[in-house]
Amino acid sequence: MKRYKSVIFDFNGTLVFDTANHDRAWKIITSKYREKPFSDEELEKNIHGRTNKAIFEYITGRELNAAEVDKFSTEKELIYQKLCREDKNFRLIRGAEDFLNYLRDNKIPRTIATASNRMNVDFYVEMLHLERWFDLDKIVYDDGTLEGKPSPDIYEKAAKILQTKPEDCIVFEDAILGIESASRAGIGKIIAVVGDKSKQLSGEEKFGVKERIENFSDFERNKLLFDI
Repeated sequence: MKRYKSVIFDFNGTLVFDTANHDRAWKIITSKYREKPFSDEELEKNIHGRTNKAIFEYITGRELNAAEVDKFSTEKELIYQKLCREDKNFRLIRGAEDFLNYLRDNKIPRTIATASNRMNVDFYVEMLHLERWFDLDKIVYDDGTLEGKPSPDIYEKAAKILQTKPEDCIVFEDAILGIESASRAGIGKIIAVVGDKSKQLSGEEKFGVKERIENFSDFERNKLLFDI
């Protein structure tokens, strides 16, 4: 049986169920900058897992420079962060802390690979104290240099940072674009996280996903064999 060496987590919709807050923020923004807010279908097909640059270029219908992306992103993320601060359920999902403690205590390499920008990563560290489990310098985020999911860039970079071959990594993902990204990067095992009821996932089987979990108490840890 295959033994794995490292774990890579997507963040939004995977370690926290915040899709509703993101979607609400996007609808507020799109109500301002175009005639109508995003539809649920648009959110699923064109938004979840993509970088802010790609999303705002989709909204505006033109290429944006770095200053424009930063301006639009700051406006949207301040709305999103306000919604999260007001959300009493904004926390790591069930079983996540216990699983992260297990990985840390067994010295299993791990990181986060997220389409979120640095502004939101800093917010998550502040709110959720991610430094308890992750080397913050190893978190892969949208820094403007990587092509967004479904490009394999983000998972290739995460595996490289962990000094692990992609085929020796496990990825936890909730979005079809992220699952495609991990598959294209050659990730050895992809587990779909489907507990965020504000969104639906389908079609992951064509990317080799054979396991779905609703939270991190929802699977047998002994199925994940690590070199420890």
